[in-house]
Amino acid sequence: MHLLLLFCLFLQLSGSSAISGPRAVRGVEQASLTVRCRYDPGYESYLKWWCRGADWGSCRIMVKTTESEKEVKKGRVSIKDDWKDRSLTVTMEKLRLDDSDTYWCGIEKFGTDLGNRVEVTIDPGSSAISGPRAVRGVEQASLTVRCRYDPGYESYLKWWCRGADLGSCRIMVKTTGSEKEVKKGRVSIKDDRKDRSFTVTMEKLRLDDSDTYWCGIERVGTDLGNRVEVTIDPGSSAISGPRAVRGVEQASLTVRCRYDPGYESYLKWWCRGADWGSCRFMVKTTGSEKEVKKGRVSIKDDQKVRSFTVTMEKLRLDYSDTYWCGIERVGTDLGNRVEVTIDPAPTVSIPTPATSTPATSTPATSTPATSNANMLTAPVAPEENQGQLSLLGSVHFLLLVFLKVPLLLGLLGAVLWVNRPLRSSGWKPQENQQPPWSSTLSREKDPQTEEKGIFLKQ
Repeated sequence: MHLLLLFCLFLQLSGSSAISGPRAVRGVEQASLTVRCRYDPGYESYLKWWCRGADWGSCRIMVKTTESEKEVKKGRVSIKDDWKDRSLTVTMEKLRLDDSDTYWCGIEKFGTDLGNRVEVTIDPGSSAISGPRAVRGVEQASLTVRCRYDPGYESYLKWWCRGADLGSCRIMVKTTGSEKEVKKGRVSIKDDRKDRSFTVTMEKLRLDDSDTYWCGIERVGTDLGNRVEVTIDPGSSAISGPRAVRGVEQASLTVRCRYDPGYESYLKWWCRGADWGSCRFMVKTTGSEKEVKKGRVSIKDDQKVRSFTVTMEKLRLDYSDTYWCGIERVGTDLGNRVEVTIDPAPTVSIPTPATSTPATSTPATSTPATSNANMLTAPVAPEENQGQLSLLGSVHFLLLVFLKVPLLLGLLGAVLWVNRPLRSSGWKPQENQQPPWSSTLSREKDPQTEEKGIFLKQ
């Protein structure tokens, strides 16, 4: 009999092998802590509980299941039974320092309950790291979270962890002690020591990415962490548009997005930023078809064809970014992601003019060098018309080379030929020598001699 009593007492103090769980867990003040205990087959429909107190016989039950898998919550503590997995999960929220104690996860049964002892320690929270409490993303899009830290932690490792319990969350990605970006799967992290912040990016979001995450700093003892609730909203086929568009610097770019029937009177918008939840609105409609313009961006809704058009003018290279065309509605807006790339403007070569006067015809007395300089002169075109004037300048240059210049040279040659000095075959006049026919003019003129003299003069 004494041996039986001692055996029962041992079971009460150490717990039962029919239920198992962690011996000790740690949490952080104001965070949440999750404890999972497993049990043997046959106990699926039994009541499960979470009890506080070092004494098994007198511990205070905090929360208990209702013989179903439905979650039960009481104050800051909740419990949920999973019969298929044969496990029960206890969550303690908004932890306080005085929550540190001995707890039991147990199974209620006839006679003596079954239990597993769990030591819970709550560490003080830290203001050395801060970040957003909650962020939202859209399926298939990207989500960026930035956390900041106090001076002195620049060289410490930073990490991004998934799970409500800081002590047992799964680290998704971690820095290497430098500012180099580290990527693991769909998640990347980059530390900026100068700004004392690190950025986590989750790409190609899925609905099951919705969970509790932590951005934290690894250190000796207890790590520092900031809790972030991440919610991923479903993507929508109610709005569609191009995935990527390209524009040229100083030009304009137009993006057209279409939407399903029923959204005609809803507000439409154009937003900049890879993070759906925090992108910056550039322009928004007013619920009508009237065009709205804000700076270099305008938007116009065409409710008849169920599409709206966004135009970006005087593009700059730093306009390259991720944008969204979206529809505002109650709850979660609808959006379509658009990658915009702006290419540098092409270089246009235009001959530098000597003067700004247009090409003019030159008199025959002008030298060829002066004539060519004037004819190659072209007005300087405004910046927005350079492409068009470049083509016109090329045509004008071809006309100069192949038509106007030969014509002018031909005209100049003709003038020189007409004004050339008279020459007679085999005879060259000398200075102060009269022509041989001058003596004949003093003689008696006969018709034959007169005709010959006239012919020679001519």
